[in-house]
Order: sequence, then C-alpha cells, then structure tokens
Amino acid sequence: MPATRSALNIEERYWPTTLLVLAALLGLAGLNAWLFAWLWDADYLRWYVQAGPLIALATAAFGAAWGRLDRQTGLVSAQPLEYLGACLQLIGLPIYVLGSHFRSEHQPGGHPLGDLLCSMVLAVALVLAALAWLLLIVPLQYFVFLVCAAPSRLALRSSARFQARLHRGWKLELVSLREAEPIAVDGWDASMADKPVTLANAFAAALLFVLGWLWL
Repeated sequence: MPATRSALNIEERYWPTTLLVLAALLGLAGLNAWLFAWLWDADYLRWYVQAGPLIALATAAFGAAWGRLDRQTGLVSAQPLEYLGACLQLIGLPIYVLGSHFRSEHQPGGHPLGDLLCSMVLAVALVLAALAWLLLIVPLQYFVFLVCAAPSRLALRSSARFQARLHRGWKLELVSLREAEPIAVDGWDASMADKPVTLANAFAAALLFVLGWLWL
C-alpha cells in the first residue's frame, strides 16, 4: 500500500509536465502539417504514412550505440514525458559517442586525414538527421506507438514466460516457465517482453503499410 501511494504521488507531481509535453507533441505535429502545406503544398500526415519503412529504418539506425534498441523501453511508453526523454536519449548517445572518437586522447595513432574528413561530414549529417527525426518523426510516432506499442506494454507488465525450441531441428516445442526458471541452452525466450521496440515497430510498419495502401 505505501508503494502504491508513493507511485500515485509521483504521478500527481508530474502531471502538469506530462500535459505540457503532450501539448508540445500535438503542437509540433500541427506546426509540421502547416509547414508542409505552406512550403511544399504537401500533406504531412500522408508523407508520414508513406515514409513508414524509412522511419523504422532511421529509428533503428539511431540505436547503433545501444547494442540493442529494445533496451530503450521508454520509446513504447504511453507517458509523453517518458517517451520524449527516451527519444532524446536515443539520439543523444550515438552523437556523444561518435564525438568522443574525434578526441585525440582516444586516437593514439593520430587521425588519418581521409577518415577524419569523412567522419566529420557524416557526424554533421547525423546531427541534422537526428534533429529532423526529433522534429518530424517523434511527434506523430508517439500517437502511432500509443496504439501499436500496446502489445509491448502488455508484454512488459506480464509475468508470463515461454521457452521455445526446435526439437530435432524442425519440431517447435513451446513450454510455459516459472518466473525464476532458466532458459534451456538450446531454447530461447519467446515471451517477446525483451523485444518491446521491435514489436512496436513491426505493428507500426504494418499499420502504416495498410494506411498507405488505402490512401493511394
């Protein structure tokens, strides 16, 4: 009971900021729609839907420094503040790490001129792409993930665990596991709780594909 009360206090403390972030996401999406119509006579929502596969690719590209993009579970959060924080971390980490590689103390043998020049150009391109992703993709992606990441949020909250393995290389076996029961050496965790962003991206890609097909 005390833990529940503490959690409620935290939510009550931050709800004005949450509403402010939600309003900012809505406002930025509206501004993008106006700019697309004014500058290019284009529909921002239609552009987003048709660019669905590229959007998923860009999101995965920014996850290079994370090892696994699914570590950043805040991307599938329904809380706007947590979602925005995760997006900022997602692009901030690779930019910081790439910038660190330019420092002379991390390059004992010096910087080959060709690699240095190419890396500088690509680093600037990465920063510009990150800003474009943050301004153009992140606002609408929140509302897409609000729907498409629902299964991911269910899986993250669930205590259900399943082990899958291929018996004799072809027969699929699925076993329900207790919470602390280890996975067999020749099996894998099929619960999908460790792939929340991948799962959300898959549902989002399917949704955008269908919407794009209907919109043609």
